[in-house]
Amino acid sequence: MRSESTVESPMAITSALETADDLGIDLSFCAQRVDGSGPVLSHRADALWPGASLYKLPAGIALHRAKEDRLSEPVLVLPQHRVDGGAGLSLMEDPVTVTWRELVRFMLVGSDNTAAAIILDEIGIPAVDAVALDAGMRDSTIASAAETVRQSVDTARRRSSFTTGRDLDDDLLDFTRTDQVLGSLTTAADQVRLLSSLWSGALMDSRGTNMICSMLAQQIAPTRISRTLSYPGVRVAAKTGTRGPFRHDSAVVSHERETPVAVSVLTRSLEFDRLIPAIDDGIGGIAASLVDGIRSESSHGGWQSG
Repeated sequence: MRSESTVESPMAITSALETADDLGIDLSFCAQRVDGSGPVLSHRADALWPGASLYKLPAGIALHRAKEDRLSEPVLVLPQHRVDGGAGLSLMEDPVTVTWRELVRFMLVGSDNTAAAIILDEIGIPAVDAVALDAGMRDSTIASAAETVRQSVDTARRRSSFTTGRDLDDDLLDFTRTDQVLGSLTTAADQVRLLSSLWSGALMDSRGTNMICSMLAQQIAPTRISRTLSYPGVRVAAKTGTRGPFRHDSAVVSHERETPVAVSVLTRSLEFDRLIPAIDDGIGGIAASLVDGIRSESSHGGWQSG
């Protein structure tokens, strides 16, 4: 994966960057067919970002590996296990008994932080790191949200030739300094590697692959990529990540009788803690332009560099 914008489909990349400019967001993106064929459309694909809940997909894969024949075992979730965030167990007040399989579903479909905490406590972070290693993810790790923001800011500053006074990154560090919610560090390129490895069956057997892929398509409500690309003949399986100004989406977009396309769009807005629907729609629009660029390559016989 390349760190600068690719040029195989300049119209798709130009459209994506214009959308980002209109919204006033910083971003990285990467898109490629899951079988690795054809062009890679990317912009800053190796830039390191706080990934928020994007760690939950490799966590789900790791849980299936650990519990493959015991996914139906019951798990008692008590009130003291609850962690704020997401939809599902985090909203409940009474003890609840679910299975490991349904904990994965809560985590992937509703991005439920309680389910994620129970799963990680059971399998341990090294099991998630093992999935990332098998998927070829070079830069992705799990840490507290505060730590992921600090690491990403430090990395960006080391790579920059500019030295300035206090800036937005300092405000962001102050905003997240005491944030102990679990998060992740990742890149758009790593997200595409993970999705491509999952879809190819390289990470689990066929039963596990089908289970995780199906859950990713069971979103409570379409948002970002799944909302924009929600039309007949298309299936979107996605995992979002949201924390403060960071709003991400990584998805596999499948058109009938075509090789699916893996796409990841990672963004940061100037608003630290505010829901901005236009950005969610913009992420979907950016992904749609990239997917269209990948699909157009098939009918045009390839894009030439300028």
